[in-house]
Amino acid sequence: MSKKTNDIIVIGFALFAMFLGAGNLIFPPTLGHLSGKDWFFSLLGFLVTGVGMPVLGIISMGKCDGHLSNFTKNINQLFGTFFIIFVMLIIGPLFAIPRTAATTYEIAIRPNFGISSVLSSFIFFAITLFFVLTPNDVIDRVGKFLTPALIAVLGLLVIKGFVTPIGKPSDPSVDKIFLRGFKEGYQTMDALGSMILATIVISSISSKGYTDKKSLLRMTIWTGLIACIGLGLVYGGLVYVGATGSAVLPDNLSRTEIVVQSSELLWGRGGRIVLGLAIGLACLTTSIGLTATAGDYFSKRFKDDISYRATVIIICVVSFFLSNFGVDNIISIAGPILEVIYPVAIVLIVLNLFAEFIPNKYFFHGAVIGTLSISVLQGWVAAQDLINNLLIKLEAFPAMDQVGMSFNTTINVLKTLPFEGIGFPWLLPALGFSLLLGFGYIIMQKTEKAPSMKGDSQKKDE
Repeated sequence: MSKKTNDIIVIGFALFAMFLGAGNLIFPPTLGHLSGKDWFFSLLGFLVTGVGMPVLGIISMGKCDGHLSNFTKNINQLFGTFFIIFVMLIIGPLFAIPRTAATTYEIAIRPNFGISSVLSSFIFFAITLFFVLTPNDVIDRVGKFLTPALIAVLGLLVIKGFVTPIGKPSDPSVDKIFLRGFKEGYQTMDALGSMILATIVISSISSKGYTDKKSLLRMTIWTGLIACIGLGLVYGGLVYVGATGSAVLPDNLSRTEIVVQSSELLWGRGGRIVLGLAIGLACLTTSIGLTATAGDYFSKRFKDDISYRATVIIICVVSFFLSNFGVDNIISIAGPILEVIYPVAIVLIVLNLFAEFIPNKYFFHGAVIGTLSISVLQGWVAAQDLINNLLIKLEAFPAMDQVGMSFNTTINVLKTLPFEGIGFPWLLPALGFSLLLGFGYIIMQKTEKAPSMKGDSQKKDE
């Protein structure tokens, strides 16, 4: 095997392991459970946003030389700063880190040990804080062991699910199967995380001697494809396992309960315990990595006005409190925000892939404006249940009627847009605004040059 092939395989599997984040494993079985015999269509939607876009994000960052500032440079510096901070908060202390602790409790701790979520989360973040404040390579060694172990456990679960399935997939319990998978892929947050992971991957590729832009990009593409294939196989298998249990398990189970009960039906109580511990330990390594990354970013962003130590302590404290809301509640709160930010990330990923063919930055400006104009509406609709529940608790019943009318109006507007049924209602507005501002700038430039050229001609005649 040549050095290049070996490097591609090693880095590709490392990227696969980084994307595989244990917290994401709760989504495919749930999709399968909801979609039943139509599981393949929900898988396709999930693969677009949960696998395809993250891998394209890595490649897109490769074309930006691995620098976060280059990713948003065609908008403006202020937008870029806020966008990256917002992304870091989402994959950090607001959602992704708390979800790792909540997932650990619901899959590994609650089914096997009789302790509260508060105590479980406290221990979880105490361990996280210890490792992010202690410079050593223990967690790297543990991570190198855990990833193969987790893949082996998942592989056995999927193989058993194919050989002796839990049951026969039932009819779907939700409408718009592809769209459901597409939106569930948002919750992996991997397209957002790809911007951060890309800096690590590209640095690793460069350290192996692939320093010129062409070879760097080629290596990034190949490693991305390996990660894409690996994730597709794992997620596909888990969606199928969830589908086979759709006629056996109740419809009102939470995401984590579907994982726990599916593993127990396939491998018994011992299998449930092994899977729970593997996912729990993998969640811990994910939490440590994300906490260290977010702490490093924010301490540098604020030019050490707040130290790395203080930053990671704040992150752990915030994450501890939020983790006790539970996995499904964290997902529900994250949903509307991801509805707003994820389409913008997708648009920036695609635009940066073809940046050399785009005449000016106003094509970028227009695309982001057009996308946000619709994704904000999608976020508003996605927040419907949260807002209604809040108004019920506040006993603000008159306000519910007005808010309900607003939701209905927004939903009707979104339904008129092309591609709404497959999750892309923002596509045509993004394209329209992009062309309008981009070509508008070109026409304006030509108009400004024309009088100047005419004046120069008259001076020559004189």
